[in-house]
Order: sequence, then structure tokens, then C-alpha cells
Amino acid sequence: MSDYSRRDVIRLAAASATTAGVLTVGSAASDRQAESEWVVAESPTEEPLNDAVDTAAGPFAVGASGNVVARRESGWQKVVEYGPQARSRRLTGIDVTDGGRAVWFVGGSGVIGEYDVETQTLTNYSAPGGKTSTWEDCAVQGTAGKDERLYFVNGSGELLVGARRDSGALEYADVVKPGGGSTIPGIDFNAREAGHVCSTSQFVAETGDGGETWDRIGIDFAGGAFFDVASQGGSDVNVAGGSGIIYRYDGFRWTPHVVDDGRQAIRAIDRDGDEGLAAGDGGKVYERQSAGQWTRHETSVDAKLEGAARGATYDVAVGDGGTILERTVGDSSTDGDGNSTDSDSNSTASGVANDSTNALSDEPLSVATYLEGDWVVSFRD
Repeated sequence: MSDYSRRDVIRLAAASATTAGVLTVGSAASDRQAESEWVVAESPTEEPLNDAVDTAAGPFAVGASGNVVARRESGWQKVVEYGPQARSRRLTGIDVTDGGRAVWFVGGSGVIGEYDVETQTLTNYSAPGGKTSTWEDCAVQGTAGKDERLYFVNGSGELLVGARRDSGALEYADVVKPGGGSTIPGIDFNAREAGHVCSTSQFVAETGDGGETWDRIGIDFAGGAFFDVASQGGSDVNVAGGSGIIYRYDGFRWTPHVVDDGRQAIRAIDRDGDEGLAAGDGGKVYERQSAGQWTRHETSVDAKLEGAARGATYDVAVGDGGTILERTVGDSSTDGDGNSTDSDSNSTASGVANDSTNALSDEPLSVATYLEGDWVVSFRD
């Protein structure tokens, strides 16, 4: 990587803002953006929500006190209260299996949980090998209950890899430290064994062997904090950062794009092919237009947004105070409160299939079965 000074990043960021452009709502709106506006949804919690993801049953989000919430046809509801251990540990990250059937979520004191949206089964996998550090984020590849490969990162800069075996148990190997010990707030995988992490020490690394080895790819000139990473491949990576910057990696170099004129932090980013969604401070949401251009959406809230997810039925952004912003997509329609009125909407955008679950059904998704998961020590594949 080239060695850039702090002055270089300021100069490059300013040039990026000029060439890429910070678009406001309506200046170059896509068809997806034109379908509906961002609205504030009624939230089932007043506590912070820290991350979000789309599933076969609609959007899910996780947050403080172990809350897991989901979008139903009539609105948002709590699915899990108090977390998988019933100890109210803060949940910080969530990801979804292939096909959208199950979500995995992580949080404080080693909390790891899995929720199957089809069977409504909650499984507790917390503190594997006695590890009770706070997990900051997670990434999942594979089919629920069959062949998941799981990646968990924590505040000590550690990565734990788990793999589902035929017995149903999860095997794990010794942890590694991709970033040398700094907190890793974001991890994302674009394939079963290929993905990226970002750390709080301006460090981004990639792996192609399932997390066994990592190569640093930047960002040498960055002067601000990193909050999240979106991995689409070895030549298509975004990092959400402070000072209103989204960094873009093309396989050779990093380019900083100032997407917020107010220079407020971008705290969450989600990519799906050429499409992308980001969110951050001041209640702002950002839509990807091209490799270096994002549309900024002003909303009616000023909350710090910590999670964002593109979906088959709703795009969502979540944050402080239980804030939930949502935007209808696909063929769904909404009433005056932003609630879906089309119960037959079964779009499969974002690669999430919903053949096993009626998306946005009004049926509650409360836990029907609780299990204790098994971890066994293994060697790496």
C-alpha cells in the first residue's frame, strides 16, 4: 500500500466529494428510492438498536438488554427479550444464513444466539471455550442447521471461527487476531471462506482461507475511526468511517468519498451487488448510486443510526432510543403509518429466499423452543 499522510487524506477526501458528488434526495433518485419515503416506524423498545439484517420473514434488528425485534405485517414486535441467556446482555451484531432462514447474533459477555425464523427456535451458543469478551460483530455463510460457517469478532481483536458438523454441534479452532489486538467492529464475508474485517486502528484485512490467515490491505492514510465493512469481493470493499467518509477499495487502492457534507460519522453499511445502503449520525441514510456516489436522505429524526439493511420488503435503519426507520420496497404498499397492506408480497430481493416462511406474516414470532447448543474443539478445516 502507498504511504499517505494525513494531509493527503484531507486532500483526497475533498477531491472525492467534488468528483463523486454528494447527492440529495430527488437529485438522482433510483426506481427503488422513488417507491416510498423513509418513515419512522413504531418501535417495540426505547433502548438502542445496534444492527439489522433482512431474513425470509422480513427485517430483524438487535440491541440493548438482549432485544431481538422483527418486522411483521402489523408492525415491529419483540421476538427475543433478555437475550439467549435471559441475562439482558447487550446485542451488538447480527447476520443471516443463506436463504434467510436463521439469524445469528452476538453481544456482551460472550453472548451468541441463533434464532430459526421457520421453527421459532432460539439456541444459546454463548461463551464457546469459556470466552466471555464482548463479541462486536458476526458473519455467517451456509444453510441453517446444515453447513454454516460462522465468524465472530470481539473487542480484543480476536476472531473465532465455527463450523457446523453432521452431529449438529459447532466445532471451533483457536482464535486468531487479524488486526493485532485492536477492537474489530465490523466483519463481512462475500463467500464461504472469503471476507474482510475492519478495526478501530484504521486497519482493514482480507482472508481467502476461512480466516486462518489475513493480509492487511489498508487503510494507511485514514485518520478517523472505522465502524463497519461491506465485502463484495477482493476488488469491491467499502468501509464506513468517521467524518462522513465511505472508503472504497478496488483491489489496488483505497479512495475516500465524503458522502456527508456535515462530516458526521457513517456507522453502518450494507451492500448487495451494485446496490448499497449506509446510515450514521444525525438520522441520515445513504443510498449507493455508483462506485463513488451516494445519495443522502434526510429523515425526520436526529438519532445516531447504528445498523442498516436492504431488504425484500423493507429497507431499514436502526439506532439510539429504539429508532427504526423503514422504507417500503418491492411490490408492498403501505398505509399512512408506513405499515404494509399487501400480505401477498413475497419479493426475494437481496438474495433472501422466503419459500419456507410467509414474509411479513402477522403471526407473532415469539420463541416456541429453546435449546442449548453444543461447541466442540476442532482443528481448522
